[in-house]
Amino acid sequence: MKKKLYTTIILIFVALLTLSAQDNTQTKQLTITRQGEFDVQNDGYKTSLKNDVAQISLNELLYSLGNVYTFLNSNFLYDIDTNEMQLDLIEAMVNSLGDKYSYFIRPTDAEEFEEETEGSYVGIGTYLTKVNPEYIDPEDPETYMIIITSPFPGGPADRAGIRANDLVSHINGEDISELNATEASKKMRGKAGEPVTLTVHRGSSVFDITLMPEVVTTPTSEIQLLSGNIGYLTISQFSQSTYESVFNHIKELIDMGARSLIIDLRNNGGGLVDSALSIANMFVKDVTLLTTGFKESSDNRDIVYTASSTLAVNNKMPLVILVNEGTASASEILTAALQENGRAIVVGSQTYGKGIMQSIIPYMGGYLNITTASYYTPNSNNIHGVGITPDYIVESIEYTDEELEAYAEFMKGDYFAQWLEKYPEYSRENIENFAEYHKDSKVPQELLQLLMRNEYIYSLDYEDRPIADPDFDKTLRKAIEVIKGL
Repeated sequence: MKKKLYTTIILIFVALLTLSAQDNTQTKQLTITRQGEFDVQNDGYKTSLKNDVAQISLNELLYSLGNVYTFLNSNFLYDIDTNEMQLDLIEAMVNSLGDKYSYFIRPTDAEEFEEETEGSYVGIGTYLTKVNPEYIDPEDPETYMIIITSPFPGGPADRAGIRANDLVSHINGEDISELNATEASKKMRGKAGEPVTLTVHRGSSVFDITLMPEVVTTPTSEIQLLSGNIGYLTISQFSQSTYESVFNHIKELIDMGARSLIIDLRNNGGGLVDSALSIANMFVKDVTLLTTGFKESSDNRDIVYTASSTLAVNNKMPLVILVNEGTASASEILTAALQENGRAIVVGSQTYGKGIMQSIIPYMGGYLNITTASYYTPNSNNIHGVGITPDYIVESIEYTDEELEAYAEFMKGDYFAQWLEKYPEYSRENIENFAEYHKDSKVPQELLQLLMRNEYIYSLDYEDRPIADPDFDKTLRKAIEVIKGL
């Protein structure tokens, strides 16, 4: 049986939304500032409770909890920590929703959560999801293992070949099935100087990878001018500063002579929806970008977002977007807005398929992260669980179980560091020689080249690292081919 291993190495942030009280449906035209903020940031989703069991009222729920507390307070032998009880109750209420994207971040974990959202922390560099242990299905590994949403570009996990949709069952030999998402994330990031061993499941293959946590910092966008005056822009996440960064980077590329543009959204797990829409509005005008739907009982009404009448980029400039299975949420919003409005050609593999949004609400010293919205593309498509199909599909290279086992065994050695010490110069010749030297390892040559290339790249000073490398990136090569054919 063959399994996929993604050879392109280019986080999941949730959509940070402000909910305002409205009703039914409205249309909003985006007003873009240099910071990329809208005059409206409003998202939600419609849902219905499908349950034959009669639902109790809020008063009945509170009455029941009060009775239990009164009984415990009168009869429990030891002192009761009511503060801890309150946090446990909040966590239990959110967990009872059965939504893997909704969870409560305790005050003790708030600082760590804030560090991650700021984009710099010590860890192995992955975004992940984890279903609450209360909803484990023994027949479905995705309900009790960590799901890697995407690796941070250039982080330890990325360099070692960890990929979107990999499953992790053990961390340092410890079963993580009973951990919630916050606990799993904390354990997986590890500590500086202490190796972290992951038991990875990829298809029918199972292997261990040992990683060394380090400071992981991810700039939101980077650029490079490719041959043929093709501008290359990679966006790793959508934060408050991303629109400004992208705006300046595109201007810089044009000043450098770029006549066409490739935007790389591979392994971009999303982020701020308004940031993604602001960037879409740079390329299109007076068209629908996104429609959001609210739960009917909420105080919010559905919103249709339309682009303003101003373009930041000439609409005759050819544009290609690169995607893969790690392209999710806000990244898919940007992709669909430009693809379905006929402004961009999409190249790569099927995207993740996250068509719902979350709100982060500070509460009790921690945060409530709750699914509050679903969204629809300009053509009214709901991509949740489906994803976006590229115009040009570039299939990932497939490897057999035996080859993946050889790869896992090879990663236990110190071969990269030894080669770097002996041949420190980053060159295609040294990379190809490394693969040839280790051909008896049974690891595929193209994978050996890619892994060694990654080590060379991240051994360079940051300012010396190439952002794009068509020689080792067949999806990028396809994008270049598409642009040259326009």
